[in-house]
Amino acid sequence: MPELASVGADQGFAAERVWQDAAERQFDAYSPPQKTLLPTSGEPRTNAQRLALEARARAKSERGLWAYRRRMADAEGVIAELKTLHGVDRVRCRGTPAFHVQLLLGCAAINLKRLAKHAPAAHEGVAAAPTAVAAAPTTVADQPHHDHQRATIKPGRQQLVWSISLCMN
Repeated sequence: MPELASVGADQGFAAERVWQDAAERQFDAYSPPQKTLLPTSGEPRTNAQRLALEARARAKSERGLWAYRRRMADAEGVIAELKTLHGVDRVRCRGTPAFHVQLLLGCAAINLKRLAKHAPAAHEGVAAAPTAVAAAPTTVADQPHHDHQRATIKPGRQQLVWSISLCMN
């Protein structure tokens, strides 16, 4: 199983404890520091300022710029969609567990929308069944073959079956 080697975040997650924790866990934190965390003169006077300068150098490195581009391409769009279209811009219930449910429902909605893009068109898949039944022969005399078989509907190979269950307790 692959292990976490680095993490990328914006300036809102830049803090001395974050950089220390990442160093203890032995992975790189590509989180640029806020300007207020940097030393006003060239030399750092505190451990926080020293870590901020190191974080700034990491964020400006080639790997840091790559992490920034990946975060912008992969995460920020989904976060914006969660906020604007799925109500995660505001907490609806009090408490971390309730917000966790709200966040999971928003993520499930996004995932279902992504899955729906891959669903077959209605005229190709199972949704076409009522039309096919209406067009199928209804009596034995109407059937084109001499066998006395009932008309059957065979769904295409791209049949999608979705099963969604929610537990709110």
